[in-house]
Amino acid sequence: MLLFWIVSIVLVIAAALAFVIPVSGDNKLTGATRDQLNKDLYKSRISELADDEDQGLLDKSTEFIDEMQRGLLDDVVDEKVEKVSTANSTFIWLAGVVFLVIFSVSVYLTLGARDQVANWEDVYSRLPELTNRVMKEGDKVTDQEISDFQLALTTKMIAEPDNEFGWLLLGRLNVALGDSNAAFIAMDRAYKLAPMNTSIVTGYAQALMLSDDPEKNNLARKILMDLKQEKPGDIEVLSTSAFMALENQDYLGAIEQWQRMLPLLAGQPDRLEMIKGSIEYARKQIAEKNGSALVVESSESSVDSRPVATSTEANTATSDVVAGNEQVTITITAEQAEMKGYLYVYVQAAAGPKAPLAVKRIMDPTFPLTITLSDRDAMMAQMKMSQFPSIKVSAKLSQDSDVTTKEDDINSNIVTLNEGDSRVVTLNLSH
Repeated sequence: MLLFWIVSIVLVIAAALAFVIPVSGDNKLTGATRDQLNKDLYKSRISELADDEDQGLLDKSTEFIDEMQRGLLDDVVDEKVEKVSTANSTFIWLAGVVFLVIFSVSVYLTLGARDQVANWEDVYSRLPELTNRVMKEGDKVTDQEISDFQLALTTKMIAEPDNEFGWLLLGRLNVALGDSNAAFIAMDRAYKLAPMNTSIVTGYAQALMLSDDPEKNNLARKILMDLKQEKPGDIEVLSTSAFMALENQDYLGAIEQWQRMLPLLAGQPDRLEMIKGSIEYARKQIAEKNGSALVVESSESSVDSRPVATSTEANTATSDVVAGNEQVTITITAEQAEMKGYLYVYVQAAAGPKAPLAVKRIMDPTFPLTITLSDRDAMMAQMKMSQFPSIKVSAKLSQDSDVTTKEDDINSNIVTLNEGDSRVVTLNLSH
């Protein structure tokens, strides 16, 4: 605030000087100087008339001379008027300066942001307190405190532009508030300062995903895919992947990432509960949006509308095959070795609920492909493959992550396995 008042006073002084100097300063063209100039012009003109008369170019030069003399007398400065003007000039500029100061102060008090500036300084002074509140008591923080924290942190980062962790915190705050532009600016600064920091890179990907620009969205996916290959078991990377899937309404993908996080969160009961709640939310969204959309068409009349979860990790066939109906090994072939899209592989009860007992999703598979589904991939604890004597296995290839059945989906044949049958099946995708 002190700096503001200093600058304001300096500006008022500058404005006053701009008014005073022209009024009180000496005019370079004084009365005496002007009279002298007029006399010089008069003499010059007399000389020219004399030359013209000598050359016979002019007659009756006396009349011209009389006229110029009258003009010279008319242009003589009135010294009395000059003195009066000079005597009053001090009062004029003094009154003008007083008016300028009063007018400036009045305008500021009426239209200025004095209260907002004072509030801004007060909020910034409470930054440590607000940081502690947001970090440790997030569920008790009010919307006003969040807004104040954003303002104070933004002010701090203007003063500390090389603080990458401050930019990261500001970026995450803006992501949480849904301010995509502010989030990108903050995360971009953090990423440029520390491009190898996993927390910053994942935050940068989140900010890119919030943008409406498809190029930024594609860059976010590429960054995250590279991170997942480099750090497949990193909780932060998995959490960001789930967030991005949820933003795209890819609830199956979000559930997959959250399920991978569960075994990594041992000893963190609060976070485990939060992840489980997120999984349940995604399941409800699938149920509300698609109902039994994941279910392969069947003539069975029994319907189970419980929400469906899935795991999308492709696994190669293993030698530790479990006896009974706990596991099935599936080989999928296709007309072309590489058919782009999302491959869904289902195991259902041959008689009973239509909801899949297990589902796996693979993006852009290469055929032939062998995967394994078992009780570990059960959608729900009360609905496992081993609980049904007869199961059906099928697959479909879809062009996008939307699980709703479409006309252009490529479906496989359906193989029914009864109790005691071989647990190895082959499916073929064909139009």
